[in-house]
Amino acid sequence: MRIHKAWYGPKGGHALLYCTDPGLQSTFRQAAWLTDLPGNAPTGLTWAPYFRTAIHDDYFVLVHTRPSQASDRAGMVDSVAAFVPLNELPQVPDLRALASNVRESHDNQTPAPFEATADAQEVTGTPQPMLLSIAEALISATARPVVHVGQEGFDEIMMDLLQLVPRQLRREILFSLSFSPGEPGSPFAVATPREQASRFAPAQVLKPSETSPTARVAAILNRQEGRPLLEFVQQAGFDLQSPGAFILLERAFQLWTDSTSVENAITLVRLLAAKSSDVPTARELRGAALDRLISTSEQWTPTDVLAMRNLQLERFESDALAQALQDWIVRRVGSMRGLLPEDHQLLAQASRAAAQQNWWNQRAQGGLALACNATPAAMSSLAWGAIVALPQDIEPVISFLLKQTLLTALSENTPTTLATAVAQKVAQVSAGHQAWELCGAALAAAYSPAEALREVLKVATTKVARRAAIEQALKNATPTELLALAVSEDLEEVTVLAAKAVVSRPSLIGDFDWTSPVWFDILQRVVDKRRSAVAEVPNRVKGLQSIITASLTSERIWTPLVNMGLADLSKVPNRADAWELIPNKLQRDTLSLTAKGWIASLLDGSAQMAALEEPLGGEARKMLRSSNVLTTVAQKHPALFISVINEVHPCSDHDCVSLLDSFASNGRWLAPALASAIGALIRERLWRSAASRAASLAQTRDEFLVVCKECLDVMSLWDWFPLSLRVGRALQVREDDAWKIFEETLAKLYPSGPTDQEVWSRSGGRNEELIQEGNGIAQWHRCLKQVRSGNGPLLSKLLNTALQDFSNNSVLQILRDNRALG
Repeated sequence: MRIHKAWYGPKGGHALLYCTDPGLQSTFRQAAWLTDLPGNAPTGLTWAPYFRTAIHDDYFVLVHTRPSQASDRAGMVDSVAAFVPLNELPQVPDLRALASNVRESHDNQTPAPFEATADAQEVTGTPQPMLLSIAEALISATARPVVHVGQEGFDEIMMDLLQLVPRQLRREILFSLSFSPGEPGSPFAVATPREQASRFAPAQVLKPSETSPTARVAAILNRQEGRPLLEFVQQAGFDLQSPGAFILLERAFQLWTDSTSVENAITLVRLLAAKSSDVPTARELRGAALDRLISTSEQWTPTDVLAMRNLQLERFESDALAQALQDWIVRRVGSMRGLLPEDHQLLAQASRAAAQQNWWNQRAQGGLALACNATPAAMSSLAWGAIVALPQDIEPVISFLLKQTLLTALSENTPTTLATAVAQKVAQVSAGHQAWELCGAALAAAYSPAEALREVLKVATTKVARRAAIEQALKNATPTELLALAVSEDLEEVTVLAAKAVVSRPSLIGDFDWTSPVWFDILQRVVDKRRSAVAEVPNRVKGLQSIITASLTSERIWTPLVNMGLADLSKVPNRADAWELIPNKLQRDTLSLTAKGWIASLLDGSAQMAALEEPLGGEARKMLRSSNVLTTVAQKHPALFISVINEVHPCSDHDCVSLLDSFASNGRWLAPALASAIGALIRERLWRSAASRAASLAQTRDEFLVVCKECLDVMSLWDWFPLSLRVGRALQVREDDAWKIFEETLAKLYPSGPTDQEVWSRSGGRNEELIQEGNGIAQWHRCLKQVRSGNGPLLSKLLNTALQDFSNNSVLQILRDNRALG
């Protein structure tokens, strides 16, 4: 290996004199400043020839300088410099031989390059203490340059160091003579005359080492005790680009050889990931270090897992650590007892995917996602701890957990109390994700029920949102508070909750407010769940009265009243004012309920018998007309019955006929007083159809005779004539009317005419004289005209024959006894 040299000396100052390669003159000339004194030597100061190393362009420059032999001017020097290409510097076998050649070249008459051929001799013996100190300074972060006081032995120490250090580090061994701090160049170490030592900081001044070399110093000096470290460096393929790397190398070696702890295992993996090469031995070492870390997983803490965030695993060619981390997170969440701040930080970091390494983000999120499914309650507890402890991370934490469908668990496991700022932030984030249950639950933990409701309404603006958010926001409200809020706020969502409260505590119905539409909404929902609640509504009559007094017309009030059967106004004092208030579509049902209530009061004897106003009167009559209610009332409450028939029903001849039929059909005995009242009503209102029906019924039911006795004056001749004897009242009948009665009676008894049962012939008449045309009525009309005119059988004979056939016929008896036929 050929190394070119250049000579420098006084020449218009200090300049290049000649060199071994004219082609490099430009480079040599530019490096002239390196070969001059580093600064101005103080007057009277004597300095010895010295070596200096520096880097210029792509060359490592080794310079030897001595006072000039050709000039007596102060500060003039002669220098010889060897220029070693940086890329060839590690291949120079013996730098001490080069230094010797440079020093001896001052007096060479023929410039010649240095030919590096001989191998270096191995350094033996105990290293000088100052060498150990300089080697340690080279490795450590000691303030630069380090200062050797005096020139004695400095060059020898530095040349030994230059020869001993790993060859790739030779370029770091830069040293020089120095008269004061701040002189040009960047040497690592300088020697200064003793007279100038005080100019340097004490921390920079070197002292001989008093201890044995450390492993890293022994390694950088290639000593036996440093060989294990060097072998480890070789196995790991560490890159030695700077002396400072030995600090990390020694640390890695210690971690590899010391007993395993989680922290050490993490640090070792980190160092190997950053510093080891890709040689096979390094890959094997990385794999072993990774396995060592995985083997400690049962000892991991959240702090350890967080420390793995920046572990670079790309070069480890294994997914085992990532899987172990994911499994650890699942176990950690599931077995969590006392939460640590680091647990919260871990969740926040994973939620934000904030780690430098994507594998950590993915596996941490994967573990948390699995924990959400396996132990949602524990996961939500961890989440709330992170939310409270790290409010700045609320948004990413909630966003991540909502993606894992943890909404229900988060809502159900909300802390009892939350700071208002935290609750507000959670509510805002939850609202942004449409997670309304969580929004409400957070506000419930920070505010009173009324305040929580107010805050919810600021963010939950749709019906769906309000329903979910309000239920959670009011979950801490007492039933009484729910009722108060429902009435004051008049919100459907609150009303639903209040109704549930009443269902669970029926005694709350005692607080029912008859003038509050909200209370009716609540009651309707309660009744839908528990029908018996209707019976528990207090003060029904007074309540209905207050509604009418307040002129309340809202369907929200009247519809529930009707649906629940509470719209019975039968006993309400101001009922008559209600019919103008009730919505039209509810009037019919209200009338029906009221009429039924009034009729029920008839049956229990509590009916108020003031005249029924319209339209209630008409509804009541319709119901009475289609039922047997009055027959029951007649049996239980005769006096009330009489009042009813006079005030309410019947109101028409037809209705009275129906009433009489109902008495006749139920088989019950009609008391005389009641019969008399009915008869008097028929007489007063001139209801002839009713009188006729009474007469008909009296023929088989003696109790109807009392009715007939009262209304004889309204009856037709044909109705009262058969009853005259039974009622004990003498009758005055004109002869013509008597013959008409006789004719109608015979037509009923012998419907086929005079030949029916041979009544005509048995009475002395001759059938051949009969004109048998027309029906029986027409035939009897013609025959009786003959009898009355003296033709045919005798009247008395015909009457007696009919009485023989129908001896119980009262009409025939009266005609016979009264001789009304003449």
